[in-house]
Amino acid sequence: MDSKIWYIPARNDRLEKKVGIYCRVSTNEKEQLYSLAAQISALTRAVANVSQWRLADVFIDIASAKGEIPRRELERLIRECEAHNISVVLTKSISRFGRDTVDTLTALNRMKASGVRVIFEEESIDTDDVDSNLLISVMESVAQSENESRSENIRM
Repeated sequence: MDSKIWYIPARNDRLEKKVGIYCRVSTNEKEQLYSLAAQISALTRAVANVSQWRLADVFIDIASAKGEIPRRELERLIRECEAHNISVVLTKSISRFGRDTVDTLTALNRMKASGVRVIFEEESIDTDDVDSNLLISVMESVAQSENESRSENIRM
């Protein structure tokens, strides 16, 4: 009896998405660094909970929202998105992502032009949703106003 065994390799039909995590804190003070670690940990767990997602990279900036210090990691993230090395960006909140409404929408539009989806965990906003730009504009404006008010109170 001469039987042949045919081996058919398993095919992975699910499309894996490469995810980039973006985190930012304002200073390198101890409390801020704890916040940074918490952001990274929570977002890494969120990526691990979606079977189609694979963590590609973590982008970390330590820069004030109001300062003129360039956020090199945000720029690197955008370049990675434009090179199609990242297909989903996960970040804690709008206020951690952008300095002001114009900066935020500019960065989001560059990513969206590359087909990248951006998810803000805290606000449950996903740029794949139709009305996300309007909602992001409103929420970023509120966050920017709160930051300015807080800065003014600190100065006083």
